[in-house]
Amino acid sequence: MKLNNRFIFGLLSLLLAAVTAFVALPVIARQTNGKTEVVRVTAPILKGETVSADNTETVEVGSYNLPSGTARSLDDVKGLYATADLFPGDYILPAKVSPVPISSDTALNSIPSGKVAISLTIQTLAAGLSDKLQPGDIIRIYHFLDVAVEVPELRFVRVLSVTDSGGMNVDNTREPLEDEEKKQSATITVLASPEQARTITLLENDGIAHVALVSRGNEKLAEELLAEQEYTLQEIYFPETLLPEEETDENGDGTDTDASTTAGTIDGSELSTSEESSPESGSQDTESDNRNGDSANTSGENTPDSNNENNSNGTNTGSPNETGGATDDSSGSGNRT
Repeated sequence: MKLNNRFIFGLLSLLLAAVTAFVALPVIARQTNGKTEVVRVTAPILKGETVSADNTETVEVGSYNLPSGTARSLDDVKGLYATADLFPGDYILPAKVSPVPISSDTALNSIPSGKVAISLTIQTLAAGLSDKLQPGDIIRIYHFLDVAVEVPELRFVRVLSVTDSGGMNVDNTREPLEDEEKKQSATITVLASPEQARTITLLENDGIAHVALVSRGNEKLAEELLAEQEYTLQEIYFPETLLPEEETDENGDGTDTDASTTAGTIDGSELSTSEESSPESGSQDTESDNRNGDSANTSGENTPDSNNENNSNGTNTGSPNETGGATDDSSGSGNRT
């Protein structure tokens, strides 16, 4: 016997309804009716203020669709700093609090050990690079009292922030909007060592400081320049900490001196040898002169003989003259004929 299609569809519908009623609905009900405790703000908490029991409370709310990470105990957030303004009824989420004090200058939250942050007044527009300085710039600070001089301790310094006369940060990385008034730089905050901070304090109270931009946007070059500045500070204030090898190279000591001494010894030896050999050369020259003298004498003794020979040659030479005379006579007789 064949089952009717309508009967089959009805049976499946009843089965689906039973599953929905006895399985899905209880699960949904448990989720929507579930309760959990959360921390809720009861009084405004401005950015940078701490979370405490005075401005929060713990309440029981439904756990369904609750954001993950919501603070569920006051102990989890007590003493933390608000990273944004919180208002009554807000739940405290991880992104809205921080264990580090919040300020407008995040660079001040992580100053390296052994360094300080110190500000320097910009007395003129030109002295502050015409409001073009930005955080992270490497600058050189000059001092002008009677004449402009370069300060060795402040050849390479990193800028942390630039502020106006009211202490508000000046963002020179963007152009102001149409209805926004451009802020003028009044102070520069830099990262410095204690020795550099003392120098900046002296400049602040004596003369005028002028800033020059050295590097921007090149972190590798910035690190090299700052390392060079650290070495300069070490030479000025802590020369005893320099390595002995460096001092040796600067003083010109070491192998070169030994080599020059050895060279001097060798030259001296060669000089002595040449001096010892010079008497022998002198005697040889004397003997040579004597030989030359003997030769000259020998030549002088032979000179009379050669003169005699020349005289004899002269006698013989006279014969042709006589012959020549005879020839003339004969030629004369020929003419007479």
